[in-house]
Amino acid sequence: MKTGVAGVILAAGLSKRMGRPKMMLPYNKKTIVRHVIDAALRSQLDSVLVVINPQIEGLLQEVSAAGVTKVISNDSFHLGMSTSVKKGILSMPHNAEAVVFLLGDQPGISEQVINQVIGTYQAHDKPSIVRSAFWNDEKGHPVLFKKIMFEHLLKAEGDSGGKAVLQRFSSEIVYAELNQANIPDIDTLEDYEVLVKEKGG
Repeated sequence: MKTGVAGVILAAGLSKRMGRPKMMLPYNKKTIVRHVIDAALRSQLDSVLVVINPQIEGLLQEVSAAGVTKVISNDSFHLGMSTSVKKGILSMPHNAEAVVFLLGDQPGISEQVINQVIGTYQAHDKPSIVRSAFWNDEKGHPVLFKKIMFEHLLKAEGDSGGKAVLQRFSSEIVYAELNQANIPDIDTLEDYEVLVKEKGG
């Protein structure tokens, strides 16, 4: 069943705090980014696009998995996450009515979480924004934006990504209530070590 929703995986980060390309780190018999891709491909997303940093050795090959609709190289990655958001939006299939942004450094993402975000979008008469809500009232990714929001996302600058849009249009956000803890980003070596220790490498 077509949902009209595309997925964009943001995997062009500099990994400054990690000191090495975090997307390519091994975790549970795969790389971190491959866990995100596989969850997206198993979900109800109509298409899956991946925005990458072309300077990371082996990343293009790693994300070019069967089922991935398109891989987009972001040569402006050093200017912040907003450049990847824009690249993703401008590369989406024309028939997509909404986009779900996924972070390439969240290997704990599951297709169930993605599907619940899509389900919330469909159940609430397709609102402009759907944001994930976790235990302890924590908010995070994935985040869905309807097409009407794209023009605002395309004006984002630096590392803000969609944060400014979320703040500006906070009254239009519908929350997908997820019965779980927030999904951690892997930003530092310590984050990675905790992940491997808790879940197994």
